[in-house]
Amino acid sequence: MKLKLDKQQETELRLALRNKDYATYHRRIQSILFRHEGMTLMAISQLVGYSHQTIANQVKKYLEKGLEGIVQDRRGGRQRFYLSVEEEKEFLNEQLSASLEGEFLTVDKMFTAYQEKVGRKTTREGFYALLKRHGWRKVSPRPEHPKKADAETILASKNKIFISGKSE
Repeated sequence: MKLKLDKQQETELRLALRNKDYATYHRRIQSILFRHEGMTLMAISQLVGYSHQTIANQVKKYLEKGLEGIVQDRRGGRQRFYLSVEEEKEFLNEQLSASLEGEFLTVDKMFTAYQEKVGRKTTREGFYALLKRHGWRKVSPRPEHPKKADAETILASKNKIFISGKSE
């Protein structure tokens, strides 16, 4: 099956092949032009090194969105998320303002509030990634162990003299 392109589309693709800004998309553009010239998907795949399904996807994307559709890389980034970055910032600012008003802020409370805001159960790992993404960390570690001995006991233990149990 031959791909039907009008003269303007064909000219646009041929000019894009000459444009050095589109050098990374050269094979994509070529595959569409080859399809327009009547080549089969398998023949094009051998020439440009893409699978026949990738070529069919690129042709479909070009027909739907034009040249901009095939010269955009949509890989990477946050594909799955519950809240946008702005909504996350807003949520964290709410938590921060509550803590500044004197409320004791813990990760458990924040995690529960996050799940309520999202409206579903989420993983702790994802929540910790959210905190890291926005630069949140534990600001003040506890000053001492809760079961730490008092200063007198510590001092007394330092001044003990141990005599080995040698008998003479």
